Amino acid sequence: MKFKFKKFIYLINDITNLLLKKERVQTEENAKKLRVALIIVSIILLLSLVLNIYFCFK
Repeated sequence: MKFKFKKFIYLINDITNLLLKKERVQTEENAKKLRVALIIVSIILLLSLVLNIYFCFK
């Protein structure tokens, strides 16, 4: 009885580990996409600031 129970627990543990690993990979991909998006937005904002300062004091 104990052996079957342990086997069941190990099986559930393996399934949850696979699911969590998949979620971790998706989270890393989302983090990379967010980082790229933030870099692009920061470049656009910096360019906008420079252009506003240039045209304001021209």
